[in-house]
Amino acid sequence: MKEIFWALSLLLAGMTAHTQSSRTDSLSKLIGAAADENEKARLLVLRSRSYAAAQMPQALVDAQQSLAIYQQNDNEKGQVDAYLQLSGLYSRQNKYLLALSVDSTSFALAEKINYKQGIALACSNMGRNLQQMGRFEEARTLFTRSLQLLKDGGLERETSEVLNRLGVINRRLSDFKASLQDFDAGIAVAKKYNQEPSLANLYMNKANTLNESASYDEAIRLHLESIRIKEKLKDERGLVQSYNNLANVYTTTSQLDQALQYYRLAASLSEKINNKTSIALAYSNLAIASARLHRYDSIEYFYKRSLSFFEETNDKPGIAMVYTNLGNYYLDREEYQKSLDYLEKSLVMRKESRSVNDIASTTNSIGVVLRKLKRYDEAEEYLIRSLNMARNDASGLQQTIYRTLGEHYQETGDFEKAATYQAKYISIKDTLLTEGEAINMVKAQSQYEIEKRENQLLLEKKEKELNAVRLAERNKTIWLMAGGLLLLLLALGLYIRSYNQKKKAAKLLDEKNQRIETLVRELHHRVKNNLQVVSGLLSLQSNRTEDEKAKLAMEEGRSRINAMAMIHQRLYMDKDLAAIDVKDYLENLSQSLAGSFGYGKQNIQTDVRLPEASLDIDLVMPIGLIVNELVTNAFKHAFSGINEPSVTISLQQKQAKLLELQVADNGKGLVEEKTGSFGMKLVQTLVKQLNGKMTVQQNPGTAYTIEISV
Repeated sequence: MKEIFWALSLLLAGMTAHTQSSRTDSLSKLIGAAADENEKARLLVLRSRSYAAAQMPQALVDAQQSLAIYQQNDNEKGQVDAYLQLSGLYSRQNKYLLALSVDSTSFALAEKINYKQGIALACSNMGRNLQQMGRFEEARTLFTRSLQLLKDGGLERETSEVLNRLGVINRRLSDFKASLQDFDAGIAVAKKYNQEPSLANLYMNKANTLNESASYDEAIRLHLESIRIKEKLKDERGLVQSYNNLANVYTTTSQLDQALQYYRLAASLSEKINNKTSIALAYSNLAIASARLHRYDSIEYFYKRSLSFFEETNDKPGIAMVYTNLGNYYLDREEYQKSLDYLEKSLVMRKESRSVNDIASTTNSIGVVLRKLKRYDEAEEYLIRSLNMARNDASGLQQTIYRTLGEHYQETGDFEKAATYQAKYISIKDTLLTEGEAINMVKAQSQYEIEKRENQLLLEKKEKELNAVRLAERNKTIWLMAGGLLLLLLALGLYIRSYNQKKKAAKLLDEKNQRIETLVRELHHRVKNNLQVVSGLLSLQSNRTEDEKAKLAMEEGRSRINAMAMIHQRLYMDKDLAAIDVKDYLENLSQSLAGSFGYGKQNIQTDVRLPEASLDIDLVMPIGLIVNELVTNAFKHAFSGINEPSVTISLQQKQAKLLELQVADNGKGLVEEKTGSFGMKLVQTLVKQLNGKMTVQQNPGTAYTIEISV
């Protein structure tokens, strides 16, 4: 049976995230589609409430973002709602002072705009935080005010949670009758409006009051009913509380195996959701159960761990509870002074909270320790004081005090009083747990476990059906994969065949291209050689000619042939057979021209600024001839009487489809009769061939600027 219980609990924990995730995803889609900012902020608050305990950072981000949107749009009512959500999140993180501060802000803003529901909920939230800080009377006042505001505003639906909180406070203040009335009223509201989360909490807290009133069978029945609802809602945080509280009833009724089972469940789930208060309670309860089972090796460790978590969250009622438990533990170990120290520290804290039953319990324990220390007068004073505070007929605490008073008077020799209190103890003991109640407790637990077993069998049946479907799908997938693999192998074979054929064709094409490249290089080489032969012939003819004009014409022709030969030389030497490194070409051409007229490198400069270094031969050839003509013209006619002659050649990319070629000198300017020479006509023809436009500037010297469309 235990194995079934554990398996189902683990299954429940695993399914929780999926349900919450589905709701969160739905809200996320609505938020993404929201056109109105106020509607988006409202949805952000709802999504903030939908996150699981482990997703606290995301919940805080949504609440803060909602608040920012409401503030930006001056929506004060929306701001109150966002503040209330933030307060709840801070409270869940045990940041009670921060939560109280946020609640105060929401309360003030709600009062300003007369938002009655906001005022009521702010009061309820403040009461919740004061309760956690141990300020029970202040909390009860705020809960009572909140309840009245909701009733006056016709907001009955909202009263169930406030009635739940008020019932808890009245129990802590030992007003069990009022506590049960509050829970019954809250249960009626929760059932009327189908508020399952609130109903589960109301059942659990009513069961806690019944436990303290010694109605154990009814307490267990309600705890199990609460657990059923929380399991259905996948409420992990709520399940931790219910497991702890149910285990407390089993501990009180000495059903320790059942108690340990639920304490372990609570501890495991608390660690999973990282709720420090729940973890602290789980460790404290494990220590109590271990003590009852005489397993002393880990008790002190459990208490110290519990205390560290309560101190971390500044949970004063929790700290006081652990101090009392530690005091009782050291009392059992006969370490009386250590026991007394812890109990006195607990009493100070419990007096601050004014929880009458808690104060009475600690006071009773102090009386027992003082009796053990033979301080009988002080012991009697504490025990009587404890009894006066626990004036609830037939309660478990009252039974304990009667027993300790009987033992005290027995030890001090007042046998008449001892007999009286012993009789009262036996009377209550007989009425606390009747045989019928014990049977009811067993029935309730058995019914719960039977339901669990039936659910497990149903799950197993569905799992088998699902496995059969999965097997069929898997077989289908295997056949599809086999067919797909066969097709893949066939396609791979065809691909390899095609690849080999393409590889063979590529090899043949590469060999052919290499032969063509060799032939083209050879062609350029022969053209260059032929041009050089022509240049040499012109040079020989020039030397034999006495007519100066003819000689000059031959030299100019030879210069043009050399410019073209230089291009062909680079084509067969470079890797690229169709493009020329124009910068290198212009530098070599210009220096060759300067040398032929007796000038040095210092007299001529080139500046090429292009995105790519190489240009097509069809573009470089006319550019080279233009540069040849203009530089030759400068060296022949521009520098008579110039001390430091200089020629500058620049080629730049001005636009995406526009080059600018400029040849400039610092000479004496254009000679009128030279502007119509053959060389200049050749330049103009070449400019037209390039779809270009040439401009000439003189100031001083001469600058030819040619724009070339590419």
